[in-house]
Amino acid sequence: MSEVIAFGIFAILAAAAVLHIYWAAGGLWPGCDEKSLARTVVGSNGIEAMPPRWITGLVSVGIFLAGLWPMFWLGWIDLPLPSWLITAGMIVLTLIFAGRGVAGFVPAVRRANAVQPFATLDRRYFSPLIVAIGLGLTYLLVTHWSAS
Repeated sequence: MSEVIAFGIFAILAAAAVLHIYWAAGGLWPGCDEKSLARTVVGSNGIEAMPPRWITGLVSVGIFLAGLWPMFWLGWIDLPLPSWLITAGMIVLTLIFAGRGVAGFVPAVRRANAVQPFATLDRRYFSPLIVAIGLGLTYLLVTHWSAS
């Protein structure tokens, strides 16, 4: 079960990282121009353009590392880091994903990110997927705590 969850998290986040690299390189899908892309994938009130490309590139690196972290946690990839740092990283990632996923359902957060089509996509797809990733990370954290 842990293997399926860890690989699933990696696959989803690796795909998201590739998509962010595409946007950092100037790609516009699923929009047709920069404004429609920003309104689809960022959704903050007043959004007119995507964040700077270098920021999107850095985000892609962070997302990819987040996808690899369960593999570090399970010992599939050996890192020359102290175990406490691997554990701390796993705890932080679990809190980030669970928090972001749940935040998508909080009315105040929804009002701050009410631009369409992002608001609908977030409610239907983004937030539930991020909650699922948070739950998967929680499962891995709890079931493999002593193994770390």
